[in-house]
Amino acid sequence: MVSNTDDGPENSDLRRLNSNFSWRPSNRVPSLNRRSTLAERTQGQFTVAGPDDTSNLRQSQEPFVQPGYAELNPSYDQPQNAKPVWSLAKPLPRVVRPGMVPTKEELIQNRQKAQLPAENSQKQGLDVDPNELEQGRVDVNVDPRKIAAQVEDARIQREENLVSKVLAGGEGLSRRPSRISRTSTSRERRPSNWEIPEDHLATVPEAVTPFETDGPGQHQQDYLGEYPFHHVSEEHPLPDAGLTGDATTQPVDSGLGDILESVYPNDLHPLVQDLVEKEVHNNHTAWSVIRTYHREALAESLAVFVQLTIGFCADLAVTLATTPSPNTTAWCWGLATMMAIYISGGVSGAHLNPAITIMLWFYRGFPKRKMPEYFLAQFIGAFCAGLVTYGVYYASIREYLIANSNVGIINSFVTSQRLHWIDAATAFFNEFVGTVLLGITILALGDDQNAPPGAGMNSLIIGLVITCLSMTFSYQTGAALNPSRDFGPRLALLAVGYSGDDLFKNAYWFYGPWAGAIGGAMVGGLLYDFMIFTGGESPINYPLERTQRAMVKSGRKWKGRYQRVKKVRLFSRRPKVSG
Repeated sequence: MVSNTDDGPENSDLRRLNSNFSWRPSNRVPSLNRRSTLAERTQGQFTVAGPDDTSNLRQSQEPFVQPGYAELNPSYDQPQNAKPVWSLAKPLPRVVRPGMVPTKEELIQNRQKAQLPAENSQKQGLDVDPNELEQGRVDVNVDPRKIAAQVEDARIQREENLVSKVLAGGEGLSRRPSRISRTSTSRERRPSNWEIPEDHLATVPEAVTPFETDGPGQHQQDYLGEYPFHHVSEEHPLPDAGLTGDATTQPVDSGLGDILESVYPNDLHPLVQDLVEKEVHNNHTAWSVIRTYHREALAESLAVFVQLTIGFCADLAVTLATTPSPNTTAWCWGLATMMAIYISGGVSGAHLNPAITIMLWFYRGFPKRKMPEYFLAQFIGAFCAGLVTYGVYYASIREYLIANSNVGIINSFVTSQRLHWIDAATAFFNEFVGTVLLGITILALGDDQNAPPGAGMNSLIIGLVITCLSMTFSYQTGAALNPSRDFGPRLALLAVGYSGDDLFKNAYWFYGPWAGAIGGAMVGGLLYDFMIFTGGESPINYPLERTQRAMVKSGRKWKGRYQRVKKVRLFSRRPKVSG
């Protein structure tokens, strides 16, 4: 029998608690570690930006994943950043473009005229360290020729090292590990394979993603090439100078000979393609297969539809109201843009604007083969947004037109000179300057070497930027800053019965949202890259002759494609000869 005479206050409290509540065993496993305080976790550095990104904080934001889910939905098991997405919701990808790497002919020429390290700089009377040059540490000099000599030496050394590492099987290439898979399962991944079938090297289109493979044994999206590199032993270094004649017929030795055969394309950039496997998709239904091949365009169209529907409804609400507030539309446009970027920022990038798509192609390597589909998606989304908005406000619009002209309704959908004293030059530069500022800001937010916002704040910030630009530039023209935002609803109004004279008689529809916005985006990208950006994917940051060579080669490639399509059409039109 146990005595209760020595019960202390703790036991008495326990008896009192048990008398009111039935005891149930807890499933929680008690932790042996003392819980840390906020001051300890932040080391006393309290900031308005919130606590540091710790492993516990990241884990708390992860969703619950039931075991077996990844086996039934394999695409969920793909790592983050498995493929490049030129997105307004996060930093822009880093890609190798044709102008950044030497062609086969340039490689042969460099080998024929082998130079000593920093030879060009020494010819200019400079005493420099080749290792310093390779790291880009070029001394400023009053003589531009001495600066150019150092830059050329640095570029040659980096390209030689790149080719040597690639031919050595990729050892030493810089890799950034992607985030570990989100799933809780431990399914083993197939490692990337360096082996390539003999006599086969895949050609790679523009905007190749370099070297960014996951950690050991992880998947990535095979973005551009299906086959990885052929492993070349380090025992076969690059051959010395002495190559003559045509590379496709001249016998060569060891490593370099493998890439100078006739099967090798004219450009070196297939050597730096991403060594990844094909992306995994779920594809549960027939429609999911179609969506897989057009997911980016569908996402882009949906985002544009959401953005413009909210924007047009806000403009109509202000126009039809008895006490309008112009700033209301600016806030609605900004928040609508934020919503659109959250909707498709991780899939299509949420460009929402053909001018932004063109800017990202020219300055950041967005694949030009995707541009037509993006343009079509953006215009279809804008057209549908105009029709839906008109249908939602149909009754109010009819009531408004009884006592008012249709100018207010048209201006709620499209942009134009809002006042009679706004001439063509003023309207053009209003759109031009506004899009210049938009382009600069988008590239700054996407530059991971500047000050990119974290925690998914890009969408909110760009929404606030659109709000600011709407308040600043909408007084004179309505601030389209976007060809599809103006042209799509023009077609929608034309479809519901508005006169073409009211919509297309004024040439502003072309020189404002089209010429002004596209020109402004290109100039904005030029200003940012010229003043701040250091990445090589911008044509501003590699030699002019390389840019010209890449453009000429691209033109030849597209011309060849056109000729092949033309031949196929002519062949299909030939009359069939009956047997």
